[in-house]
Amino acid sequence: MKPLLPLLLLCATAQAVDYKSQIVPIFRAKCYECHSEAKGKEKGDLAMEPDARLAEHIGPGRHVIPGEPAKSTMLIFCQLPDNDEDVMPPKGKNRLTPAELTLLEGWIKEGAPLTAGTAAAAATPVTAQTWTSSDGRTVEASFVSLEGETVQLRVNATGVVHSFPLARLSPESQAQARAAAR
Repeated sequence: MKPLLPLLLLCATAQAVDYKSQIVPIFRAKCYECHSEAKGKEKGDLAMEPDARLAEHIGPGRHVIPGEPAKSTMLIFCQLPDNDEDVMPPKGKNRLTPAELTLLEGWIKEGAPLTAGTAAAAATPVTAQTWTSSDGRTVEASFVSLEGETVQLRVNATGVVHSFPLARLSPESQAQARAAAR
């Protein structure tokens, strides 16, 4: 059996991040003080609470570009040095920790969903299957989720969840992913 690792390394690789249990607490602790409709504050014309308002800022050309953390100003501003005038939270406020920045980056890589994320789904035991890439490489993995054209598989040997384009799977494995998503 050829390992699928080279394919997985080329694709967006991340542990599954759960929006409700991992990202919302960060936003609540670090962002809602200044960016919450419920608190009557929308500094910089950005409301992050409720989720419906945050959704307005997710998409191409907005603060969060799903799948592209390096182009997402929300993450970029949070990574700026303390002395930068655009740093978020502002200088002297409760800055995001490296672990929180990693979670935020992972959430954006996974498409920035505003629902309970794949971490909960990944915890559900499922049967391992053989998955084949479009170039014939195989791996034993468990199906986690299919969102749009992105499939997430938990590699049994490592326990790590990998996200990658459905098109990178063989036609048989694409059908297998679609069937598992039903």
